[in-house]
Amino acid sequence: MIRLGEHDLSTEGDCQTLPSGVVCAPVHQTFSPAEIIPHPTFNRRGTIGDDLALIRLDRPAIFNNQSHSISIITDFVRPVCLPSANHDTETFLGGRFATVSGWGVTERGPDTQILQKVLLPFVNQDECNPHFNNGLLQEQICFGGDGPRDSCFGDSGGPIVGTTANSPISVLLGMVSFGQPSCGVAGVPAVYTNVASYRPWILSNLKP
Repeated sequence: MIRLGEHDLSTEGDCQTLPSGVVCAPVHQTFSPAEIIPHPTFNRRGTIGDDLALIRLDRPAIFNNQSHSISIITDFVRPVCLPSANHDTETFLGGRFATVSGWGVTERGPDTQILQKVLLPFVNQDECNPHFNNGLLQEQICFGGDGPRDSCFGDSGGPIVGTTANSPISVLLGMVSFGQPSCGVAGVPAVYTNVASYRPWILSNLKP
């Protein structure tokens, strides 16, 4: 089962009380996979290498947003942009942090019901690789090491996105892959699948 537009797993509807009244998101959308396409060399290179798959939905997703009376635009389901094949994440971010999100383990434990997000710094491979026995692939990138803020168990496969300095458009920089046995350790980043490295493969598997 695939679900879009979900926020709080413990409720059927996601609502927020604002000064102008209660605002609710559209009902989440649930899909079945029409096709699952794992990367052909998943786990054949390095430590959890080529860690990604494509899922084709059984019907088109509905993109939606809602304008509040206080002039705030909230996007509930919207597409994310793929990076270019020659995308350089460090240059793209220019020192800005990226946002990772998921329902994984937090400092409060594993029963996270509300979608969490956190801002993380990019860490280059020269700094990250020694934490993983210098075994990282070129197609892997790292984020984190900034104190307790981190992705963790249960976040795997989740997105980390960034925006340009002058645009709110989100770019999918990576997906949570793996880390150390303890999350949120200062100075220790986690490893993400670098989406830019797989753009040709992703495009080759798209259908109208």
